[in-house]
Amino acid sequence: MKKSRGFTLVELLGILGIIATILVFVTPSIIGMLKRDEEKEYNRFLKDLYLATESYVELNSDSYPDLKTAGGTITITMKELMDNGYVKSSTLNPRTEQVITELDTITITRQSDGSYKYQYTAG
Repeated sequence: MKKSRGFTLVELLGILGIIATILVFVTPSIIGMLKRDEEKEYNRFLKDLYLATESYVELNSDSYPDLKTAGGTITITMKELMDNGYVKSSTLNPRTEQVITELDTITITRQSDGSYKYQYTAG
C-alpha cells in the first residue's frame, strides 16, 4: 500500500464549501460595518463644519441680525470660513472624496425654540 500525501479532491471540496458558507454569512456584516463607518465619518465632517460655522457666527453676530428672530435664515459660504481661518481649504468631504470648495455653503435657520438648524450644501 502506498501512503498518500496531501488532501483528496473530496476533502478539498469540503473545505472550500465550509469557507464559502462562512463568507456568505460574514460578508453582509462586513459591508454593513463599512457603511456605518462611512456614515459616522461623514457625520463627524458635518459636525466639524457646523461647529466652525457656529463659532464664526457667534463672533460676528452683529453681521447676522436675521438670526435674532425665529425663522431667520442666513447662508455662510466656505470662502468666508476659509478666509477667516475656521476651515482649512484642504478639508475633504468624506462622501465625495473631494476637497470642499469656496462655493459650498452652510445655511443656518433659527428654530422657534431658539436652537439652530444647519444644512450643508456642496457647491
